[in-house]
Amino acid sequence: MEKKRFTTPFREFITRDDAGRYHVRLGPQTFSTNYTFTDIRIESENGGTPVEPDYLKAKPWILRNLQQEVGDQRKKEREAMYSKDCFQRTPYSKNQRMAYNNAKSNKGL
Repeated sequence: MEKKRFTTPFREFITRDDAGRYHVRLGPQTFSTNYTFTDIRIESENGGTPVEPDYLKAKPWILRNLQQEVGDQRKKEREAMYSKDCFQRTPYSKNQRMAYNNAKSNKGL
């Protein structure tokens, strides 16, 4: 028997919707979760059905893969947010640093 080679990855991030839910495909199923993993659902054409805690205990790889994929995506979002100009800091000049330290030392006077 010949092994079948799959070309798609097992775990794949799909999207983050307006409600803040992350949609991740694990194998043939699509899961959606919030960033705290308190509400995990299996998505289908009819909508999402909540995942039972017993199901997650029986298959711990689901939660582990969801945490990994959502963590990677949140890391990418943070990198994109902090790379904007409003988060870029310039170092203080020598005069600014001296003025700051002088103001600290003159505080009690």
